[in-house]
Amino acid sequence: MHKRAIVAGLSLAALGAGCASPGPMTLGGITIMRHGIMNGGPAALYSGPVVFREGCVEAVFSDGTFEPIIWPPTAQLVSQGDELLLVVDGLIIHHTDPVEIGGGEYTDLEFVAELSGPVPEACRADRYWLATGVTKP
Repeated sequence: MHKRAIVAGLSLAALGAGCASPGPMTLGGITIMRHGIMNGGPAALYSGPVVFREGCVEAVFSDGTFEPIIWPPTAQLVSQGDELLLVVDGLIIHHTDPVEIGGGEYTDLEFVAELSGPVPEACRADRYWLATGVTKP
């Protein structure tokens, strides 16, 4: 089951980044968005797969919708042989791996750009998931 669980939220003002975003990273035709160091963050949970889809790394929700994920600043795409991997704080994520991502959902493109830098065309969407922590179930 892929779900959004809203636990608690913080005001947008409390999310101010303490450091500039490292910006997007593209490798092998796939792009990730990354936010800067944050002083606070939303407290919701995404639980489900991460997919490398149409040029962007996204969450897939139970209703079939996709949301680009704005990863922590340490996130990187790496090639391992013929496979593209996402590495976040040492955690290796393959295409379709199930994960649990703490964070929250945002719909304001201008605010998303403030957090993550310019939004790449492949990652333009109506909603974005801001990741503040990532684990595997």
